[in-house]
Amino acid sequence: MGWATKKNKTWEVRHLMWTFTSIILFFPLPVHIHPFVMMSQASKSKVRSWYVIAWALLMVELALFGSFVFFFGAMSQGMLLTLGGSVVSYILGNGLLLNQAKPYLKRLELGEVRQLTWIGSVERQQRLELAQASMESPQSFVTKMLHYRKEINNTNIHQHIDRIIRLFHLLEQRDMMEAEKFLVRHGTVINVLRQYDELENTRLHNQVTIDSKVKLESVLAQAATAIEQDVTNSIKSSLLDVSAESDVYIQTLKNRNLLKE
Repeated sequence: MGWATKKNKTWEVRHLMWTFTSIILFFPLPVHIHPFVMMSQASKSKVRSWYVIAWALLMVELALFGSFVFFFGAMSQGMLLTLGGSVVSYILGNGLLLNQAKPYLKRLELGEVRQLTWIGSVERQQRLELAQASMESPQSFVTKMLHYRKEINNTNIHQHIDRIIRLFHLLEQRDMMEAEKFLVRHGTVINVLRQYDELENTRLHNQVTIDSKVKLESVLAQAATAIEQDVTNSIKSSLLDVSAESDVYIQTLKNRNLLKE
């Protein structure tokens, strides 16, 4: 398990390679790459606010570069201010990259489960999801499932969560309306995970907490089985509709003498 996600540390380091490169490439000159690294991360994670910050940092870098060219050749006060501004830009830009590293990795992890949609900012998205807790959306459902997968230290529950996410993603790809109905029928799964996480955080190991966790784990296992059956029924119903439509189509061809009996 990694520092910010359920992925391994190698996966996290690989996706932060350009962040580390930007930190290593320190020169007291306006040639820093952190604006481009932030733009790339904003594009991959689909966070608009990071794009805006990246462009602001790029404008600063271009201004510093212009100032450097203008004052080049003499160690004047203007050159000293330019070099000082370059150092400040390096610290600020790379500090922002490090600050967004954790949410960036989490967005990438979420992107491997379902297609990402553009958001204004990570903080705003989190506040919006909390405010709309009673109005579960497909993205917030998967986000919460991944959150509890990281917080809960139980491999059996991890397997149940992975199974539910896979089934939900399958249903979502086939029929978005059915996916929305899924959230109504099975949204309680989030509450089960929340209760289990709260029990773990108490760090109590008496019989009451042990029995409660065993019961919640059993509920989650049964929920995963029920969800699989729910998705299977949905697929079966869809196939029956296609079969009926095909039968009508074949009969129409026969009635028009376009197909032999």
